Amino acid sequence: MASLRGDHAVLRWLLEPAEPAMRYLASRDLLAPRPSASDLGELRSEVSHDGWAAAILSRQREGAWWERKDTAYWPKVNGTFWSVAVLADLGLTRDDARIANAVEHILRIHLEKDGGFSPFGDPKPGHFCSTGILVRTLVQLGYVDDPRTGRAIDWLLAAQLEDGGWDCRPTRVGTLDAWEAVAAFAAVPASQRSRDVRESIARAAEFYLDRRLLREGAPYPRWSQLHYPWHYWYDVLVGLDALSALGYGSDPRMETALALLRSKRTPDGRWKLDGTNGNLRLEPQGKPSKMITFLAMRVLGRLNRPTRS
Repeated sequence: MASLRGDHAVLRWLLEPAEPAMRYLASRDLLAPRPSASDLGELRSEVSHDGWAAAILSRQREGAWWERKDTAYWPKVNGTFWSVAVLADLGLTRDDARIANAVEHILRIHLEKDGGFSPFGDPKPGHFCSTGILVRTLVQLGYVDDPRTGRAIDWLLAAQLEDGGWDCRPTRVGTLDAWEAVAAFAAVPASQRSRDVRESIARAAEFYLDRRLLREGAPYPRWSQLHYPWHYWYDVLVGLDALSALGYGSDPRMETALALLRSKRTPDGRWKLDGTNGNLRLEPQGKPSKMITFLAMRVLGRLNRPTRS
């Protein structure tokens, strides 16, 4: 068996077969050496059969949608849009027909002429948060080469503000809360990032690093809490995950956020779920969380491993 990076007891907890999605994610991102592609493929094939992903899929209707057929966005955060975003995080891909059907359902209703996505399902301009979340989801699900994903990436590039950030509202000033584009670009494999995307990432990284991932105006307690699902809410783990994935883990300006993350680790080496975003939840709030612990350990494992491009 591959050796474990970090705390063995915590990793054994994450690798328990009772939650196949976490077993797959931890095997993929925390084991060293990484298991073979065939072994990971076998673990991934189990994700939809039990645990978190199976529970979400059991609520799907007609093999394509959740909650409402006329919209993928509503209700927040239990509709199709949100359910598919979580399933993408859990490792499912377009190879599952239920996922492919749901993606086409979303795009049919919410893809706009300008290349962005709108929550409203009628001719509207693209909406930043929706577009960023969906691009990240599409890339994770295996749609990185789909021209609809490419057009949406171009939309995000055009929406970037002069200071390197973004905002969901009409403004000339970016905000840490508008994290979706930088996370979407982090999901794109480095070898497939265009020059424009690489330049956008560099500007966005400076925007976040200059603010130490946390400092913008008056202190905002929510940013210091650890949540999952993320959806369009920002917190310190959201920022750390994106910036570390992009190769900025060794930048000294990350230390404020990293110190906060380390301070929230419990004596047994785990992290608790501080809060959830809406009713779609995988684990109980205030308890040790496999998802939060996995994400935190992944961030810490990326430090001093540059992947910037």
